[in-house]
This record gives sequence, structure tokens and C-alpha cells, in this order.
Amino acid sequence: MTKNIKTVVYLVSVVLFISNYSICDYFYPDNTQEAIDGWWYMKSNIHAIVIALVFIASSINSIGVLRFILDVGVGFTISNVVDRLYFNTTEFNRADIVMIAITFIIASIDYKKDKNV
Repeated sequence: MTKNIKTVVYLVSVVLFISNYSICDYFYPDNTQEAIDGWWYMKSNIHAIVIALVFIASSINSIGVLRFILDVGVGFTISNVVDRLYFNTTEFNRADIVMIAITFIIASIDYKKDKNV
């Protein structure tokens, strides 16, 4: 069952990577500066999501230090998207510290859980 989930997550990441231009063109078809900025903004978010999906798929059935590293990668890529959508990406502020802390806490919990198995 987990092999099927892993395959589906990899497949979704490949499809998103291949279709990111079409997705961005659909939402931002105009050739204005505002549309171009939105297009690149969306493309960056799609690439971060693709990377997060690859980390997630790779972490399925992984244990130990590898799982910890992959969990940190997932946390940072998701934090990147959240930061871009809701916070200021040009400054390092409290929201960034909270996201980093949450990433390491969740990765540590997962790592400790693996040690107990």
C-alpha cells in the first residue's frame, strides 16, 4: 500500500513539474508586468511544492537520520511557500523563527518515534 502512495506522490510531482508553465499561463495569460510577476510568483510556489512532494515521497518508509533530513526538507519547502503567501519574504522575522522551530520539533518527534520502533 505505501509503495502505491509513494508512486502516486512521485507521479503528482512529475505532472506538476511538467505542467507548471501551463498552470501559470492559465492563471496569468496577460503580458502586463503585474501578470508576469504573478506568473513567476506562482511558478516559484509550484516548484517548492514539487520539491516538498519529492521529499515526502522519499520519506515514506525511511527511518532514522535520513527521515529526519527529509522531514526538515519538507518543513523548509512548505515554510517557503507559506512565507511567500502570508508573510514578508524580504525580512527574517518571528514567523520565520516559528516555522523553523516547528519544522525541527516535528522532525525530532518523527526521529524519536523511529528510535522507539
